[in-house]
Amino acid sequence: MGCEGSASTPISTGGVDDLRNLILRTLNDNQLLVLNTISEKDQSLTSLLKQISNEYGIPLSTLKLNARILRELNLISYGNIRNKRSAKLESLGRFILRLMLDEPEEATIQFAD
Repeated sequence: MGCEGSASTPISTGGVDDLRNLILRTLNDNQLLVLNTISEKDQSLTSLLKQISNEYGIPLSTLKLNARILRELNLISYGNIRNKRSAKLESLGRFILRLMLDEPEEATIQFAD
């Protein structure tokens, strides 16, 4: 069975809502908070997670675990001790965040063949 539609075919409003509901069932509130914070600030992951922890009272260890999961899902990337760099959203992370922020017209992604 072939895949209908193409990358240039926009997703219907109902499809956007269904996809948003799927993401909400897949990602937890802490993961969505980390995604959103990374999109807004250009800082190291440790700095961002400490700010979130202080502001929301979420244990730092919980946030680190959720960030690691987001990285494994290829939603975010960040440096390490040897390669210091700011945390950033990957293409799929930007797509998901735009979809969650009700910006489906901005939620586009291109996958490599």
